[in-house]
Amino acid sequence: MKIICIGRNYAEHAKELNNPVPSRPVVFLKPSSALLAN
Repeated sequence: MKIICIGRNYAEHAKELNNPVPSRPVVFLKPSSALLAN
């Protein structure tokens, strides 16, 4: 299983946190162990 995440895709929220706004969203991966069974 692949978990693909996208971060900082909301420019206004990044600005609220005084974070730099990237020209493209940040893409990162999480291991399948990051999910918890319900």
